[in-house]
Formats: sequence, structure tokens, C-alpha cells
Amino acid sequence: DFVTRAKLGVQHMVQKVGFFGILACASIPNPLFDLAGITCGHFLVPFWTFFGATLIGKAVIKMHIQKLFVIITFSKHIVEQMVSLMGSVPKIGPSLQKPFSQYLEAQKNKLHHAGKSGPAVRTIGFSSNLFFFYPYLSINLCNMAWIR
Repeated sequence: DFVTRAKLGVQHMVQKVGFFGILACASIPNPLFDLAGITCGHFLVPFWTFFGATLIGKAVIKMHIQKLFVIITFSKHIVEQMVSLMGSVPKIGPSLQKPFSQYLEAQKNKLHHAGKSGPAVRTIGFSSNLFFFYPYLSINLCNMAWIR
């Protein structure tokens, strides 16, 4: 069955490909990464190989894939197409189309004009995580390894 083939595929990838197999499992948004982590533990993959591949896969590659997906999915052109497709749903489509369009417009205005009604919320992007959190985490992990 599919589940058994997936388990064997992940096991084979981790054993034969190593770092790049772990990187592939961590980069693609899928639930098989947990299985890859268990497999790495079972086959005693070195911690830094696993950690490095996971860090690059999740923090760099997967994050950019997800960011592009959200940007493309919620672009103005795609949203307008989805709202127009709502009109083709029999009986309820045309009646839902206008309220849904108004709701989306109100949400967009609320997000774009948030600074006028209250304090502006600034988001800290990926670059600050890369330069602050990951070195901090790496130093702590090195300290823990040094103590043992």
C-alpha cells in the first residue's frame, strides 16, 4: 500500500542520500518529515547532519515555497477569478458573490490602513530570524554539547 511504500522510500532516501535526502524531506511541505526524523534517529545519523539539513530545508527552502504560494494564491487577479467563479454556483452563487467581495475589500482596507486607526504593527522578517535566532540557537546547542 501507499503508506508502506512511503515509509520504505523515506528510509531508503535517508540511508542512501543522507544530508540531501533529509534536506528534501524537510523542504517539501509534507508529513513524512516526522518519519524522516525517526528514521535518522534509528540509523544514528549524526546530529549536525540532521540539524543542518533540517535548518536549511525548513528555514530557507520551505519558508520561501510557502511564502510564494500565499503571495500567488492571494494575488488580486486570482482572488477576482475566485469571486467570479462563486457566481457560477447554482442558486446561491450570485447571492454570495457580492457580500463575499465586500468582505474581502473591507479586510483589505483594514489591513492597508491599520496605521491610521492605531499603532502600526511591523513584522520582523526572515532576515532578522536568520541573523538573531539561529545563531543564538546554534550557540546554545554547542554549549549543551560541550557540557555533556
